[in-house]
Amino acid sequence: MRITIKEIAKMAGVHRSTVDKVLHNREGVSPAVREKIQQIIDKYDYKINPIGKALKMQDKTLHIGVILLKVDAVPLLKEGIERELKKYFSFQIELEFVVLSYRAVTEQSDAIRDFVKRKFDGLIMKAVNDSKIRKALELCQEENIQVVTLNTDIHGCSRLCYVGQDGFKAGKTAGRLMGEFLQGKGKVAVITSDEKGHQYFPFGTREDGFRDLLRKDYSGMDVLPSIYTEENPELMEQVVGDLLLAHQDLQGIYLTCGGAGKVAGLMKKLNRQAIRFICFENYPEILEAVEAGIINITLDSGLMKQGSKALQILLDKIIYGRTPDQEFYYTDIHILLKENL
Repeated sequence: MRITIKEIAKMAGVHRSTVDKVLHNREGVSPAVREKIQQIIDKYDYKINPIGKALKMQDKTLHIGVILLKVDAVPLLKEGIERELKKYFSFQIELEFVVLSYRAVTEQSDAIRDFVKRKFDGLIMKAVNDSKIRKALELCQEENIQVVTLNTDIHGCSRLCYVGQDGFKAGKTAGRLMGEFLQGKGKVAVITSDEKGHQYFPFGTREDGFRDLLRKDYSGMDVLPSIYTEENPELMEQVVGDLLLAHQDLQGIYLTCGGAGKVAGLMKKLNRQAIRFICFENYPEILEAVEAGIINITLDSGLMKQGSKALQILLDKIIYGRTPDQEFYYTDIHILLKENL
């Protein structure tokens, strides 16, 4: 016979609300009482009724915050989130988007604290990997606000899960392709976001994977020191222009971040289309450059799918009480080139 919350409360000698706090890992219960209730829950294998929980949720408005960074990925991530929201039409759910400049650490911390202050139910965020953000997210945990990191993760912080690409694996894929393109020889440039680790992937970055693969399997290649752009279009134009002028023997460019259209334009302007160019995503300007033969390969990470999956996981937890069965949800790495567009 299935045990009820009322019966658990009676066995433990507590009010039903105390059992509810233990079931949802909320504060306000002493360690001794929490342990006593948990033992009863475990003994009778009590599970929260997801249908009953969902019915209760239909009577309230759920507030979900979404924090994104002002990079090329924003429109597709946002579209994926909004498409998924339509599947929850029987619930009252309000999304609030905040789009901040790249590396806006203080602003992102302030945005998280604002959502906590306004008692939001959940948060999806393209995280800046910084101690200020970790401290702000501790407040979410204290207030039982569920958090899913999207596209980039944050180190050493409690959240439901990360949804995005396996950056290290994607970098290794790019390294293999570049090594084969150049037959293990030649000078290659790596263009990335920043050198302070603000873009964090759980098991290494796109840059790390690329360098690791070339170092092990194509040691004859000359990989230049990384160029950092902070995802700033003006800075991108300056540093890439300087790169192309300073290295007339450059044979490969690997771009880990946004700005591929800008790089492709500079290559065309300076008549350097012969350089092998590998980048990420399937934005219109990237596909146009692939068709034109300026970009050789782009690795699509499924940005819309990332946005959709992040909201699905978050709402499944808030509405149905379903905890994700894994910590990292990786989207597939799709290799796009002119012949398969």
